[in-house]
Amino acid sequence: MSVFSLFGKKRLKEEYVAQVFVSTINGLAIESFPILKDYLNDVPELKCSPEIEEHQLEWFLYIVFSANLYHLKDHFDTDQHNRMRILIIDEFIESLEGRPHDEVLSQINMYEDYLSGLDRSENDGLGRIMALAIFQKYGLNKCQVDHFQKMNQPNPIIIKAIADITDNFIWNWNDLLGNFKLVA
Repeated sequence: MSVFSLFGKKRLKEEYVAQVFVSTINGLAIESFPILKDYLNDVPELKCSPEIEEHQLEWFLYIVFSANLYHLKDHFDTDQHNRMRILIIDEFIESLEGRPHDEVLSQINMYEDYLSGLDRSENDGLGRIMALAIFQKYGLNKCQVDHFQKMNQPNPIIIKAIADITDNFIWNWNDLLGNFKLVA
């Protein structure tokens, strides 16, 4: 029997978890975007490069952040979900330094609605949903071979490769909540 089972799980403040969550997601997305950009610009299954540039990081950041925010509902009851959502959004807005609160909140809501629509149509997991969002947001369809371009469907090889990458951007709530209890 472990000490934790005698006294329960170690407690973490929701506010602290929100700070770590945003810092980690932002850091990972910012550090990884150049690698993703280079990969997408050189995908052999595309007939031309989408020519994604460094300044297009923000789209990726919003996709990753909104997907993880959307994923919260799968791990918390309604009250804690609402508190965590507010804390995380506030922390994300602060991380964007100087951006108008309403503008960022509007962007988050648009991306969440967009991902929710993809979720209803796909039901294939969050990594695949992020991959489809990246595929669409960065206009990869215009670079596909004619067959997939005419069908207006992503090449499954490309989507699988992007999903394998985006799976790494999903916060592991199961691990955190298995070891810690979040408190207000």
